[in-house]
Amino acid sequence: MKITHCPISGSSRGVTYLDLGKVPLVNNLCDTREESLEVERFPLAIQLFPESKLTCLTDVVDKDKLFQNYLYRSNVNKPYLQHCSQMFDYLTGYVDLKPGDIVVDIGGNDGSLLLEFRKKNTDLKLINVDASQSFKEINIEAGIAYFNEYFGEDTVLPQKAKLITSTNVFQHTQPIRSFVKGIYNNLENNGIWSLEFPYILTTLLNDNYDQIYHEHVYYFNLQNIMDLANQEGLKVINVSYHDMHAGTLRVLMTKKSSHRNQDITIPSFLNLEKTITEESCVRWGKRTHEKIDEFKNYIKDLVSQKKRIAGFGAAAKGCVFLNSVGIDDSMIEFIIDDTPFKQGKYVPGTGIKVVSREALKENKIDYILILAHNFKDYIIDSLKGQYDGEFIVMFPDIKKY
Repeated sequence: MKITHCPISGSSRGVTYLDLGKVPLVNNLCDTREESLEVERFPLAIQLFPESKLTCLTDVVDKDKLFQNYLYRSNVNKPYLQHCSQMFDYLTGYVDLKPGDIVVDIGGNDGSLLLEFRKKNTDLKLINVDASQSFKEINIEAGIAYFNEYFGEDTVLPQKAKLITSTNVFQHTQPIRSFVKGIYNNLENNGIWSLEFPYILTTLLNDNYDQIYHEHVYYFNLQNIMDLANQEGLKVINVSYHDMHAGTLRVLMTKKSSHRNQDITIPSFLNLEKTITEESCVRWGKRTHEKIDEFKNYIKDLVSQKKRIAGFGAAAKGCVFLNSVGIDDSMIEFIIDDTPFKQGKYVPGTGIKVVSREALKENKIDYILILAHNFKDYIIDSLKGQYDGEFIVMFPDIKKY
């Protein structure tokens, strides 16, 4: 299905500024090499609606194909767990959480964020609203109430929440108005919605085109969120920037009727966003295709020198990179990933198998291409004593470590 109108301004004028062709669904790992190479592909391109400066996909894939069998597990991502712990400390500066208060995480995956919150306050009532059936059992075993549904205006929680969090999930949601209405309906009058998403301005500045994939329907700036919140009875009161996911914006919102007021963090971000124009986006798209050609030639040159290359991180962004550059198992021998559910499977479109770190004991690898480059420091440090070759990171530019 195509997106023909901006959900914020209603404008029908969209300008496509990056087209990556047809790409597999990046999180749907395959059971065999053959399946990986023959997997179905879908158009992957983004457009800018100049009136609102909202970027979004041109074509949307059915959400059940994307999320019903989701393999990503948050708890294998140690930097993310640390981020969640620090988030709790940040948010309690705005919300006084008392025993029995409801805290809701939308798209909470295996419950990692809520479990980090529980470490800080053991008396909270925790609810995870997640569309995937894959995580129901693990949440229930952890004592987290699990609502297996797509969050929206029809979601009804047992009582209104003092705090609702949604990290790296709002941009996955096509009916964003329904999502925001659901927040309004389920939030206490002075409650806080903490929204985190990869910041489009950082994506553009750092040339992180691998943030673009079918799960990410929208690519927000702060002005987009403020406009949408205002239209649906909410207001933004605080904004902060975080390094997570190669550049994340955390936006705190409450109901317009709340006594809470906006603080001084907002104007500086809005001023920076003036650099997002139709012309700058079109230039970025052209530069991205030039970089893709550069990446392709670089890997081909290493292969021609008989260098053995492995990847690290069977993440969505890695799948986008591999498919856009045209890298397959003739160039990269395997991809290491610490997620047990991913090991033994194959990255869509590439024929490359996902393995554990044990593969480094059996294979002499010259280079590890860090596909999950937003965690490069953690990855490099974690491989000390297991690997003595070089590392390659492609974003924002090619660099060896």
